Amino acid sequence: MASPSARNDKQGKDVSINPLKHSQSIGAAMAFQGIHNAIPVIHGAQGCTFLGKVLLTKHFREPIALASTKIFTEDVVMGSHENVIEVVKGFIEKNSPDIIGILTSGLSEVKGDDISGVIKQFTINNSRLTVLHVPTPDFEGGLETGYAKAVEAVLEIAGCGDNAPSYPPLKLRGGRGCYEPRIPQLINILAGPHLSPADFTELRDIIESFGLRPIILPDLSALDGSRQGVSALATGGTTIDEIRAMSSAQFTLAIGMSMEAPAQKLKDRFGIEYKIIESISGLKDSDMLMETLSMLSSNPVPSRYVRQRKILLDGMRDAHFFFGSKKICLALEPDLAIQTSRLLEEMGALTALAVVPQFSSALSSIRAEEIIVGDLSTLPADCDLIISNSHAADTAEHLNIPLYQLGFPVYKVLGKTAQVSIGYRGSLCLVNEIANAFGCRH
Repeated sequence: MASPSARNDKQGKDVSINPLKHSQSIGAAMAFQGIHNAIPVIHGAQGCTFLGKVLLTKHFREPIALASTKIFTEDVVMGSHENVIEVVKGFIEKNSPDIIGILTSGLSEVKGDDISGVIKQFTINNSRLTVLHVPTPDFEGGLETGYAKAVEAVLEIAGCGDNAPSYPPLKLRGGRGCYEPRIPQLINILAGPHLSPADFTELRDIIESFGLRPIILPDLSALDGSRQGVSALATGGTTIDEIRAMSSAQFTLAIGMSMEAPAQKLKDRFGIEYKIIESISGLKDSDMLMETLSMLSSNPVPSRYVRQRKILLDGMRDAHFFFGSKKICLALEPDLAIQTSRLLEEMGALTALAVVPQFSSALSSIRAEEIIVGDLSTLPADCDLIISNSHAADTAEHLNIPLYQLGFPVYKVLGKTAQVSIGYRGSLCLVNEIANAFGCRH
């Protein structure tokens, strides 16, 4: 299906009703949850941080590492860089983080605080600590772009620098960037925010079964409930040593089109080639993932995935009559809309409308009759199923249309963070759940 160009439903509107969009700072904060011993700090009003922390906590049902500089009116007038210094100093003294991400909100971005100067101060005084600035103003982008910006900023740590690996770096041809000796079977995985913690674990298992050694950035599998104890810092994700070693990888796989910019950064700095994988759910896309990993590892597809593929095919045949001739509306972030629409197309369903929160170069890859940049209020009354986050529950109830909850945030149903939706096994789970959702009207 050739996707049409996206239409902006927000054009000329003075109010956003039941918004789908989330701020960039929430996406960036989510990315830092997948980095071990890291803490994101939102440089803005306390309410901005509170809302983000509430949404992330409700979605993952886990403690979330997130701090705020708590800008008040007088700070806006007199200067707020002291707030940043105070918060960063406090974390250094009490928690000893490896990475601190300063996420500037719309307020601090418009004000023009000198965050670069603050970062230099801490870099000089503490060579072990990495302080990063991630500009995440609320007036542009969304969750996906904020997440991607955070990943791109973290990649500054990779490879050359004061904390470089022990082997001597070699200059790339033309003097551009650095080149580290390649480590056999080591590959970088840049994973987007549309994957669940269980998906991260499943993806690692699939890659390692081919004999490859993945460095997944960020690694949100730690938010699956396995963490023990209480910490002000994010724990269990990608370590700073693993991030530095990414410059020595053989190849980079970018899962989701929003991860193209970070993948390109690795290529520009270290000459590492990359492949963008739009979807790793559904039969064809799971086949493509297996073929790619087989090519990179020079190993055949393990027999267990041959069996899983047969089971998926049988399940798709069983569920086909639930999907045939059905009209479905999506209200999701772009990468998840792409992945979900491709699966629905395989099942014979029609994605009549895809509502996304902001424009993106990825929109042309969504398999839908119509694509609209809008809000949940854009959803029509003439469809058989809505696939969106928990915020769409009231809209679905008002329209008397079944809702399958997917995306961010999902907090009105249990088990989403533990649900696998990728590969053959996860695709079958998703097919069955969506098929069952057709009969669940509000």
